[in-house]
Amino acid sequence: MSAPRLIATAALLLLSASFLSAQETRGRFPEKMTVTVVDENGKPITHANGFHRFGQYVNFNVNEKGIFEIPMNEEKLKQWSTTDFTVKAEGYGPFSAHFKEDPIIPETFTVVLKPAQKIGGIVVDDDENPVEGVVVNFSIYFETSYKVESPPFVTTVETKTDTEGKWSFFQLPAIAQEAQFALQKEGYLRTFMGNIPVARLNPDAEGQYHEKIVIERGYVFSGKVIDETGTPIEGVTLQLGAYDAKPVTSDKEGNFRFENCQLTDRMLLTAFAPGKASQALLVEIRSENEPLEIVMKPGRKLTFNVTDSAGKPLKDIWVTVAGIDGLPGSHLRMATQFLGKNNKTDNDGRLVWNEGPDTFCDIVFFEQKYLEVQVRVEPGQETIPIKLYRSTVKLNVLDADTGEAIPSFLVVTNMYANPNDDRIAARMSPQTNTAGAEMRIFNDGNQFHAWQFDIQASGYETTSSRKVVLGEEDAVLDIRMKKAPASATTVSATAGAPSETPLFPLSGGTILTPDGVPADNATIEIAVAESICGPAAKPIHSDDKGKFVLSDDQHRMIGPQEFVVKITHASGAAVIDGNVFRRKHDREDNAQAEPIRLLKWGRIEGTIQVGDRKLEGTGVAFRWRKPDTLPATPGFYHYATTKKEGRFTVEQVMPGTVKVTRSVPARGLGSSWSAYCETVEVKPGETTVCAIGGKGKAVSGSVTVPETTVDFRQYTARIVPKPDDLADLVSPDLPKEYWSDPFADDPTTCNVARLAWYATDEGKEYKRRAERNSKATGQLRFTVLNRDGTFRFDDIPAGDYALVISVTDNCAMGIEAGEWHWQSTFTVGDQPVDLGSLTMKR
Repeated sequence: MSAPRLIATAALLLLSASFLSAQETRGRFPEKMTVTVVDENGKPITHANGFHRFGQYVNFNVNEKGIFEIPMNEEKLKQWSTTDFTVKAEGYGPFSAHFKEDPIIPETFTVVLKPAQKIGGIVVDDDENPVEGVVVNFSIYFETSYKVESPPFVTTVETKTDTEGKWSFFQLPAIAQEAQFALQKEGYLRTFMGNIPVARLNPDAEGQYHEKIVIERGYVFSGKVIDETGTPIEGVTLQLGAYDAKPVTSDKEGNFRFENCQLTDRMLLTAFAPGKASQALLVEIRSENEPLEIVMKPGRKLTFNVTDSAGKPLKDIWVTVAGIDGLPGSHLRMATQFLGKNNKTDNDGRLVWNEGPDTFCDIVFFEQKYLEVQVRVEPGQETIPIKLYRSTVKLNVLDADTGEAIPSFLVVTNMYANPNDDRIAARMSPQTNTAGAEMRIFNDGNQFHAWQFDIQASGYETTSSRKVVLGEEDAVLDIRMKKAPASATTVSATAGAPSETPLFPLSGGTILTPDGVPADNATIEIAVAESICGPAAKPIHSDDKGKFVLSDDQHRMIGPQEFVVKITHASGAAVIDGNVFRRKHDREDNAQAEPIRLLKWGRIEGTIQVGDRKLEGTGVAFRWRKPDTLPATPGFYHYATTKKEGRFTVEQVMPGTVKVTRSVPARGLGSSWSAYCETVEVKPGETTVCAIGGKGKAVSGSVTVPETTVDFRQYTARIVPKPDDLADLVSPDLPKEYWSDPFADDPTTCNVARLAWYATDEGKEYKRRAERNSKATGQLRFTVLNRDGTFRFDDIPAGDYALVISVTDNCAMGIEAGEWHWQSTFTVGDQPVDLGSLTMKR
């Protein structure tokens, strides 16, 4: 299961659980909640509007006193245990609140809207002509207040361009330095503008806007559907995997046409017709495309019989197609395209699919009460029996001394691919639970075969349960927890001794722009050398004189760890080593410290290609590579999608060395890895022009295994520049006892054990090996093997390389015990390289 999908699934189930438990534990709800909307001076804002939700969405306008009301009653309460609302007003940043049953929903609430800033621009086409009627849609992180759930909630506000292509907007919070928005108009590509400096969008002294933004016309993707005799097929439903693409139907001549398509290097196209074998194709949508011909064959009848572990037929089990004809699975799940409207089992636990392909396909069966199962259907199969196991485990968490139930605790679920192996395949984030509660376990794609729970409760030692193995249903686990000893003082990262005083009681400074004037509203963030638990400390901002003082949350986040200070502003950016910052800015009177002068932003523009082929519609990522002298990595990330002829542009790039990677398909159509391309050097205030790729040769080969059959699609080939020692390709395992504590309330205590261990000889050796592994794998390129075991890398520059092929479902180059694998070295010169047939070994 991919991380995003696992988190999304868990979140959905947790949300459902919260609604159920809320009916038992909800607090007091008033008959109505009266909300007053005011400005920072307490004056009612009478032109505010928005929507609220208590069971359903309702739009509202405030009255002449800036008031609106949210009615609440028991009937709605039975269906919905929360309420939320969003308020908007011209000239102010939006506000949104989400109330849970704890804290108790108040009878009255005051919303204070904060001032916004004016921004705007001009939308033009490729020929610099203004475009009227373009919807400019903003995504804004809204303001919240105490006792209200915090972001990541985003609200959207939109405006339109006029006859001159001009647009303006007066709801972006004044504190925002960057704007994110999308441009949308029929016949044009949906264009996302990310992290545009607000300074470029501000009006001039006369109130005029000058920033031009280009919106491209959409592209056409077309083709024809025929049967095996070449006869056109009418009425075939075709669907592109784009989130906003509507299905089309082939006409009498079998022709189909998708308008307004986005360029992409990998798009899922599905084709469905009654009685015909369903198809899924990976297609490219390019600026110049030849029509695609699709040949549809007769479908085969597949019957799925789904039962529980006792053999009882199961009704209403969801059935979806996860992969077909050699394609990896899709996050969209191809149920509606392939199974029609019927994608659940009937009263007899049966589902019949008349459009099955005469090839391999992967089918998934799932329902909330049961563990998901994925089955591979082979050619020639007609009837497929499916057995599902229940997915709940009951936890009885008890005090070891008294035997009494502990009322509230946190649970981390560890999932194992092999019940006999202690290597954790995946972990779920901590979940709050109560005495006697049931946990739900997950098994997407048959990846997991055992589950184990780490429990923590306030005042008790963390305790782990035994493993629950696949096939064990309705397990009841009695977990007895011992009282924790008195809390020890924090351990120093350097000496391993307790630290009883703060590292610095007051620290801050003054920020200047590259031109030497105070940087108003600069953003100051902290990045630490070790992982933190829970949310990172919120950024702070400089005042109108460029001054700032680190917050208490930032101090707590730093704790005894090494860190860096990251500063960004519309004019530029800076990164300061935490040791330098402590030395120069750890004083009572920060006004006496040397000002921090920012570097001007850099800019990158260029093209990317593989061989002679320009990559259109490919995701490109840019990551600033920190100098070796910095103890922690600040996050400077930029993303772009290539346009016609493989062009891309990236604004506001931190000067220095920037690592460029491109999106490469991973296991699923909805997932990708980022493979290394090359690095570029960016200078302050300058535009770096680069042509990425097109400088190397192809590397190809194939693998076999002796006297057995494996699914080569589960294997990944990875190559890196040959290191001095091949052992550096394997990442060292951090002992479990030194993992970050996921239950730590205070980030300072999150990594205490590991920080102390780093001072030991064993810890120093681990860090040395980890650093060597990071350098050895920093230029990683990879590709997923085809069904027949073949693989190919394009555009590999001349040099010596190491090749590792294994089944690990990520970019790591480690080899699991007992698995088939290959490891070797090779050299790329001035000709393509064919590695031939490679026989893997265990």
